[in-house]
Amino acid sequence: MIDFSLTEEQRAVRKTAREFAQNEVDPVAREHEESGEWPEEVWQKAVDAGLIGASIPEEYGGAGMGAVEGTIFAEEIAYADAGMLAAIGTEFGTRMIAEYGSEEQKEWILEGVSSGELIGAMGNTEPEHGSDAASIETRAEKVEGDRTTTSPAVPEAEEDGGEYVIDGVKTFITHGSIADYVLTMCRTGEEGHSGVSAIIVETDRDGFEVESDIHKMGWNASDTAQLRYDGVRVPEENLVGYENMGFYQLMEFFEQERVGIAAQALGIAQRCLDEAMDYVGERTQFDRELQEFQAVQHDIADMAVKVENARSLTYRAAAKLDEGEKPTKLASMAKLYASEVAEEVASDAMQLHGGNGYTRDYPVERQYRHAKLYQIGEGASAIQRNIIAGELLDL
Repeated sequence: MIDFSLTEEQRAVRKTAREFAQNEVDPVAREHEESGEWPEEVWQKAVDAGLIGASIPEEYGGAGMGAVEGTIFAEEIAYADAGMLAAIGTEFGTRMIAEYGSEEQKEWILEGVSSGELIGAMGNTEPEHGSDAASIETRAEKVEGDRTTTSPAVPEAEEDGGEYVIDGVKTFITHGSIADYVLTMCRTGEEGHSGVSAIIVETDRDGFEVESDIHKMGWNASDTAQLRYDGVRVPEENLVGYENMGFYQLMEFFEQERVGIAAQALGIAQRCLDEAMDYVGERTQFDRELQEFQAVQHDIADMAVKVENARSLTYRAAAKLDEGEKPTKLASMAKLYASEVAEEVASDAMQLHGGNGYTRDYPVERQYRHAKLYQIGEGASAIQRNIIAGELLDL
């Protein structure tokens, strides 16, 4: 029998996240979406409240949340505004460092992110390579002797140790312009999956450049940039895990990331459903409330069924993660379905709002623009269908 009830701790997470979303995120979401200004003040409040680094282990200053708690948190903040959630979520790359990093890297990065001293970014996507993460071209050449750099991880390292010299371009990098480090996926070996490594690159290194800001349809409160690495030198101590195994290390966390994306999409869908229900209960046409028309009732019913189905898939996948399983098929199902439901329900909500839905005076317009991204990020819908089919057909 499947138990969908939340524990007392999980209910407390929902209460805390909902209050933060209502009090700190919702009131300024539209302002930051329109200005494109990173909400530093909201991020700082999240740091002060201990809400940054939800999945970082407690011994390194994080909340140590499991997948279900993380899903609750993401859903509640995205309900207020998904772009703001992306903006204050500064722990990119920490999952891999927590699992594969050295003790020095964990103390440096994990404690730094949890305390608000560091802002992280993940450098995977390239101009020519998005979903095809095994074909990245950014290269890190290892050179031995006469080290010119040191690492915060091991500042007293021997000066004749090795370095990586990195050249390439990364794009669509969240927090690219404001990050203190970028966990950068680099080619260190042969072509294909078995030649990629994960390397921490501090953004104050010589040769690192924010090449351009990226102007987006939605998520405008969240900084997004294209980055260039021009002979950036970092010490070999900045390698996370094993050389040439970075692709496989990255794959270890795609289930968690996809469940997280599903949770955010779920938050968008629920907000749009609630906004639509409020609107049709207040708006009158032909001397009747909109909710009295059967066609409108059917639209609301269909939207609600989609949202509940998305919630079931998402929380089931999260629960499997907490049970120690690797729910590849279920995570991709949750990501695929929840992201498509978010776009569909947001579109339906706009339609029910009529002309008002197309204006910036109502939140459904902003949520609709946010929703489209979820069908693209962390593996586009076509990729999720490939994964699901592969699991079902044992391909």
